[in-house]
Amino acid sequence: MLILSLLVPISSLAQSNAPVLDKWYPALFEADEEKLKDLLADNAEIKLEDLGFTQTKKEFLDSLEEWADSVEGASFKWKLDPDAPVDESQATALVCYSFPGNQLLVREGFTFADSKIVTSLQTIEGESCSGF
Repeated sequence: MLILSLLVPISSLAQSNAPVLDKWYPALFEADEEKLKDLLADNAEIKLEDLGFTQTKKEFLDSLEEWADSVEGASFKWKLDPDAPVDESQATALVCYSFPGNQLLVREGFTFADSKIVTSLQTIEGESCSGF
């Protein structure tokens, strides 16, 4: 019994204060369509500010094959933005996308409803992840 009670706090420390994002980023980095589909609300919108367009849930999921090809050999890190509010309705993450040959530091703001992503707004913060 004592061992189990000691493991619970350690497990909870490994997660952020945004449980949807704790599932989102591993699924995104693996291009796992089934997991991503379950994490997006039916009316979800993914806004790519630097590219100037917005994707619906269907458009986003349809683009995953291309995404999977582009992330081959890449690595990723993410953390919650310490200066942004985090609760059951919103969170902001800072993400380091390290592709072979270049890096991008991206700010990704999310809104949630019923433990699903309703909106994601991606903004490029820089072309380096130094100090991340």
